[in-house]
Amino acid sequence: MIHALACFATSAVLLQLITAAAIGESKLNGDLYDYYTQGGIEKGLVAEGDFFNLNNKDIFILSGAMHYFRCPKPYWRNRLLKLKAAGLNTVDVYVAWNLHEPRPGEFNFQGNLDLLHFLDTAKEVGLFVIFRPGPYICSEWEWGGLPHWLLRDPDMKIRTTYPPFIKAVDRYFGQVLSLVKEYQFTKGGPIIAVQIENEYGSYAADEKYMPSVMEIIKKYGIVELLFTSDGEGISDEYTLPGILATINFQRNANVKLDILQRQQPNRPLMVMEYWSGWFDHWGENHHLFPNSAYTETLRTILKRGASVNFYMFYGGTNFGFMNGANSERSDPYYYPTITSYDYDAPLSESGDITLKWKATVEELRAYAPGFPSSLPEPPPPTAYAKYGKVMMTGYLPLQQLLDTVAIIEQHEHPVSMEMLDCNGGSGQAYGFTFYRANFESLGGKVRVENRIADRAQIWLHTSDKLIFKDVFDWSKENYELTVAQVKNLKTKEVERKLYKLELLVENLGRVNFQWHNDAPPFATMDNQRKGLVGNILHNSEILTNWEIIPLQFDADYMKKLMSMQWLDIIGTSWIGPAAFMGTLDISGTPQDTFLRLDGWGKGVAFVNGFNLGRYWKKGPQQTLYVPAPVLHTGPNVIIIFELEFDIRLPSPSVTFINQPVLSTSTRETYM
Repeated sequence: MIHALACFATSAVLLQLITAAAIGESKLNGDLYDYYTQGGIEKGLVAEGDFFNLNNKDIFILSGAMHYFRCPKPYWRNRLLKLKAAGLNTVDVYVAWNLHEPRPGEFNFQGNLDLLHFLDTAKEVGLFVIFRPGPYICSEWEWGGLPHWLLRDPDMKIRTTYPPFIKAVDRYFGQVLSLVKEYQFTKGGPIIAVQIENEYGSYAADEKYMPSVMEIIKKYGIVELLFTSDGEGISDEYTLPGILATINFQRNANVKLDILQRQQPNRPLMVMEYWSGWFDHWGENHHLFPNSAYTETLRTILKRGASVNFYMFYGGTNFGFMNGANSERSDPYYYPTITSYDYDAPLSESGDITLKWKATVEELRAYAPGFPSSLPEPPPPTAYAKYGKVMMTGYLPLQQLLDTVAIIEQHEHPVSMEMLDCNGGSGQAYGFTFYRANFESLGGKVRVENRIADRAQIWLHTSDKLIFKDVFDWSKENYELTVAQVKNLKTKEVERKLYKLELLVENLGRVNFQWHNDAPPFATMDNQRKGLVGNILHNSEILTNWEIIPLQFDADYMKKLMSMQWLDIIGTSWIGPAAFMGTLDISGTPQDTFLRLDGWGKGVAFVNGFNLGRYWKKGPQQTLYVPAPVLHTGPNVIIIFELEFDIRLPSPSVTFINQPVLSTSTRETYM
């Protein structure tokens, strides 16, 4: 085989001619598994020399990232077929620990978390699998996929050899890896490679950590090719001897690939994450990666003879409260991610083939070694429904929403949501937490220690009226409000009054990515406890005897809400936060659609109890994706939990339209 450096000097056409026979172009037009398992399976994926080799046959890996947890299960096959129709031979998948182990020792691999069904479907479609089990996955996912209950340990040091963390990782890997070990290629399955952790060079907290994770992976029967993946943090210090290193980037392909080749000169090049687009934070412009720049980088990767994984090929949606946040180096340091994970990927959030998909196929056909001469037809385009306007007919104020919660906890001091006693002692994971305390005052200041995590609405009442309300967030440290003195009209003396203080705190998503130790303490990954994370003081006195209510909007709670008697909507203005309910009647088979919330402020939307995710008027996204599997023929219950204090809508309604609106034309940023 010609040495890789010689290949770089050839034209792309010559590179294809040289490698087509070795990689088996004609065979790849048929069944991928038949070709690579013909004559029996002797060995798995090997990364030595210029090309990857699978079972003694060279393979040029063309992979696309897709996350089963961001896509409804009925659509998994559709999305995978569209990867296959683009000429890809592999799907890359993360595993979300926080979903699979919601409480310590309680595992869930059912329904939309049926990992084995996803692997089976990938193999049926004719795709190999790059398996990335974490424990940390980043991915703009809530806390990078780590489960919230780790934070109940006040000394927790994630992504280190801190014994309680490693013990939890061992238990998790014991479940997930034992489940999938028979799905390895050498055992007849689709998994050809397994990643050790994720981008650890950018975190770099413990030099013993990566070897420890590797040993746990091996302990539970993983024998396929192991690899690490890094972006700018790639270094000898946090890669592993003898383990394949791969690289992540979006631009400057030659520079990045040179770095990788210098680090391991006698191994094939692999771009584990070629970022096909980018994600958005609330309040930012919508990000786009123009096809001209995208194809230029892709062409360079292919001409260098590097295998490639498109991150993302299909992005999907951060349904529920599963969006993450980034810890950045500039104020306000914490940047929560939006609900859509469209990513400007080759397949849209709702799975449509885009111009970028078509451009990808053209580049692969022209420059990818051994690319099939013919491709299967993709599934037909998705039909979208324009169901129109749905009027809200029911209304529940915040207090009734709180009264519906079965759990009311009493604590001497305020505690974060993770430290509550609910959910079998594992604490609250996501959603909102309500705090209430009474105190007497002659006037002065009320101060919230530290920073709120992450956004709070605050009320101050006397015995007979509301005297103060406000909204503040993580950007304000040691928030204060003034309690005015009240004088007796006759004696002119200052009276001692009884006050009630209330806060509704929203967890906007735990940080999923942190650059080393550049962030302030509140934005580091070790400090992602949510709710009140310090005391509240009246003057110099700590307020005690707190009533705390977890408002989780979980499945059981949503069933209660949908079965309740709602108040009739009367008038044009309401006091929030509050929930609104309406009904969408569908005749015939439901179709995908998009929920538009013009006039609404900030909140969460539900369809038939399914949490579509957050909306926020600050954008950039203006619609929420509603997949057909969450709808049904007949009446569908729509619930909007709106957080604004003063809700002024002449006729509160939502609209179902047949296309997404992820930005306005004046609010896009080109990468």
